[in-house]
Amino acid sequence: MTTMRMTAAPSSSQSSSSARSSAGSGGSAQSSESQSPESDASSHGRIGPAAVHDWTALALPASPQAAGCFRRHALSASRRWGLHREAWETVEACVSELVTNAIVHGVGRDVLMLLYFTGDSVLTEVFGHAVDEPAIPATARSDNAESGRGLLIVETLAKSWGSEHTGHGLLRVWASIAIFGVEAG
Repeated sequence: MTTMRMTAAPSSSQSSSSARSSAGSGGSAQSSESQSPESDASSHGRIGPAAVHDWTALALPASPQAAGCFRRHALSASRRWGLHREAWETVEACVSELVTNAIVHGVGRDVLMLLYFTGDSVLTEVFGHAVDEPAIPATARSDNAESGRGLLIVETLAKSWGSEHTGHGLLRVWASIAIFGVEAG
């Protein structure tokens, strides 16, 4: 297991991407926000180093057992950052769905998760090897659906989410989760 904890954000390059915002018509429309990536993670899930209070990363082989390790790591970071219990649960649920998608729909290999705490949000990034962009299946919105609801859950819980191919077969899927306060230390 590889775990990193840093106090400055790694730099990342911009590439073609799709973003979805929970606000608006059903939450699945393409985002056309023109906010600065330096100040808001909802702009293609990018934040500048100045906005990051703390970050953490975990890389594991893609296996069903790894999902629990990613959830525990996200929960530990949420507690360390002093987030409210409701925020822990939201971060944990989004991480669970994004990581599970990377494991189930990926083409093997490792999965990398990064969490960035900005004080008012947590940006979750999951990188895995994939061919196709993630999408919410039409059947996921059905009351009878038995699977395919992971991204629908992320769309509901996150203020925005999206995906992009970063090159070399890697797919980055991100979710920006609003945090409305921290526990008194």
